[in-house]
Amino acid sequence: MPAWGGALGNRIGALVGDLRLDTGLVAIFVASRVLVIVAALVAELLIPRNAAIDPGEGGPLLTSLTSWDGWYYLGIVRDGYQADPVAGAYSNVAFAPLYPIVVRVLALPFPGFEGLIAVLVSNVAFLAALALLVRLGTPYLGRRRASMAAGLLVIYPFASAFAMAYTESLFLLLMVAAFLAAERGHRAWAGIFLALTVLCRLQGVALLLPLLIVMLRQDGWRPRPSQAWLLLGPLAAAGFLLYIASITGSLTAFLDAQQAWGRAGIGGSAPTETLGAKFSPYLAALLLTLLGSIFLLVFVRVDRLRPEYWLVPVLFIAAELSSGSLEAVGRITMLAFPFAWILANRRSAFARRAWPPISVGLFTIVAILSFGGYWVP
Repeated sequence: MPAWGGALGNRIGALVGDLRLDTGLVAIFVASRVLVIVAALVAELLIPRNAAIDPGEGGPLLTSLTSWDGWYYLGIVRDGYQADPVAGAYSNVAFAPLYPIVVRVLALPFPGFEGLIAVLVSNVAFLAALALLVRLGTPYLGRRRASMAAGLLVIYPFASAFAMAYTESLFLLLMVAAFLAAERGHRAWAGIFLALTVLCRLQGVALLLPLLIVMLRQDGWRPRPSQAWLLLGPLAAAGFLLYIASITGSLTAFLDAQQAWGRAGIGGSAPTETLGAKFSPYLAALLLTLLGSIFLLVFVRVDRLRPEYWLVPVLFIAAELSSGSLEAVGRITMLAFPFAWILANRRSAFARRAWPPISVGLFTIVAILSFGGYWVP
C-alpha cells in the first residue's frame, strides 16, 4: 500500500476510534430519545398547544421538534434569508447559516422532507458530539467519568433542544472537534472547526480565547504563526455579517434583529420591561438555572480545571448576560460542556444518586412544556 494510503487508513482508524461510544452511553441516548418522543406525543395529544407557536413542518412529532426557532431555520432552508421580517417584528437574519445550509444540501434529493432531515441532522450530530466529548474529556477525567459527563449532558434539563431542528447539536459537535484538534496539535483543523462553529452560532467567536490558551500552553506561552489559524473564526463571523449587510443594506442588521427577541443589551430595557417588572415563575426558573450554573464554577479550583475550559462557561454566561435576556440561559449553559465535567466529578450522594433522576424529570417536564409552546427551548 502506498505511504499516503497507509496514512489515510490510520486517520480513518483514528476517526472511528474517536466516534466509538460506550454501550451504556448509547443506552442513555436511546432512552432520552424515547422520552423526547413521549414528551412530544403528550404535548400534541394531551395538552392544549400554544396557538401562537407555529411548527416548521406538520405531522406527528415533527410539529413539536420543528417548532420555535426550527420554524425560522426551516424557512431559511426553503427560501433563504429575507431582508424584511418574516413574522411580525422577527427577522430570520438573526440566525446563523451553517445548520440550514447542511439541511438544505442533504434535503436536495428529498424535497418536502426538510423538517425530518433537520431533526435527523440534529440527533446524529448530537450522538457524534457525545463520542468526541468522551474522547476530549478522557485525559482529564478518565474514560469512565468522561463517559458519565456525556451521559449527564444527554439528560440535562434543557437537552431536548438537541433533538429539535435547532443548531445546538451541530454547534456542540464542531466546538468539541475544535478543542480536540487543538489539543492534538492539528491547528489548521482547529481554525476550520472554529470557523464552522461560529457559522453555527456567532457566540462561537468567544471560543477563540480558550483555544488560543490551548495552543499557547503547547508553545511554552509564546506566540507562533500557526496560532493565526484561529483567526478563521472572526473572519467567518465578519463574512456572515457582510453577507447579511448585502441583503438588508445595514451593517448592523444582525444585531438589530436580536432586539425582537428582547436582546437589547445591558441597560437597554424600558422601566416596564425590567426584570422586576416582568418577574414570573418562568423568569424565576431562568434565574435559578443561571445561579446553579454559576455555583458549579465554585468547583473549578477543586477539580483543577484548566483556564481554557472553565473560560467556556464563563464566556458563554457573560454573553448571555450582556444580551439583556435570560431566555436562552438553559441552552447556553448546556452548551458549556465543561459543566458536565464538573458534575461528573462530584462524589457527593446527591450528585451520584439524586441528581440524575431529578435531571431526567426536569428534562421530561421542560420537553413537554417546550413542545406545547409554554417554555422557550
